[in-house]
Amino acid sequence: MPVAPSSSISVVLAFATSITYILFLKNKSLQRKIKSSRKKQPRTTSKKISRRAKNDNLKLDVDDGDFQMKEIGRISAPFGMRAGTPRQGLLAQHTRSILTLHLDIPKETVDDLDQYSHVWIIFKFHLNPIGKGKSDSDSNTNLGKAKQKNIPRRIDFTSSKVKPPRAGGKKVGVFATRSPHRPNNIGLSLAKLESVESVETIGENGKKRKQTILKLLGLDLVDETPVYDIKPYLPSDVVTLTDIRSPSWVNAKDELASVQWTDEAKESLIVHRRNGMLEPFYGRNESNDDDAFQAISEVIAQDPRAQHEGRGIATRDGDSYKISFCSLRIEFTVEEVSDGFIAKIRRAFNDEGDAAALPGSYQYNLALKNEAGAIDMA
Repeated sequence: MPVAPSSSISVVLAFATSITYILFLKNKSLQRKIKSSRKKQPRTTSKKISRRAKNDNLKLDVDDGDFQMKEIGRISAPFGMRAGTPRQGLLAQHTRSILTLHLDIPKETVDDLDQYSHVWIIFKFHLNPIGKGKSDSDSNTNLGKAKQKNIPRRIDFTSSKVKPPRAGGKKVGVFATRSPHRPNNIGLSLAKLESVESVETIGENGKKRKQTILKLLGLDLVDETPVYDIKPYLPSDVVTLTDIRSPSWVNAKDELASVQWTDEAKESLIVHRRNGMLEPFYGRNESNDDDAFQAISEVIAQDPRAQHEGRGIATRDGDSYKISFCSLRIEFTVEEVSDGFIAKIRRAFNDEGDAAALPGSYQYNLALKNEAGAIDMA
């Protein structure tokens, strides 16, 4: 006997309703499982992105533990090599340096900076040899593995202890020193801010542009040092002397008793300055030569020699030591007197560089520069 059409429709509707209800229950069960699994996972605030960050389409890199830093400028300094650079800039307060900000750094970033007397400079130890606590991604073999496994990378130390020049041969932990050989080649230095200026330069498109420079005093950085950040020095940065604690070797008084100039060295420095050999730091037309003399004297008074070069003792007869300052070489000897040691600056002469030095070093590049200049004049 045939089934009535109304009965067939009722059966179909009942079947469809049952299937829909079953799918609904399964979906609810799946949602409960997902919610339960999320509760079990640890909350990581580092992966939370604000609504504003989402709107700005920003990406937070939390995968490999690396932090990318952008270079904002370069240092121009009278110190072409690490040897002869002051160990602390404010110990040589008459040394001049210039921080030139890159053209893509807006000039508004330094608005009101000239209201501060001193600034902190965050920089890179760019002259570190490969292997000395190196952490650059190019030389760290663990970086690729860390990215693949989504784990923080491991830094390879060549040495976890160093011998500070003033510690008398004692080894201390690298974090207990200001050694440039660190797991990350980052340094922090304090300098006096002389002025903030805007100078005219030529951009990549050949057009004239304004570029920001900071003129600094008492900075202990080598020429061409990359700079990552500038921060103003605040009164609250000062620590009272009663609260300061440091090892005895840090407080050792090992400065030379005095620095003396021979007449020949004095006359040579004045002539070289008039010829522009100390520019752009000490102008040829400046009427006062004392600042250049004081700057060099302050550097040598700290005895820039390394331990193996005789630091802390008199130079042997016939021996001398030389440091680079701008385009000059300053030659001096150290003599013992009744109240300690004194330095005598013997000569100030043109630095010709050394073509036999390590390729890429200051002395090697200077030799190439002088050779090119000689060819142009020929």
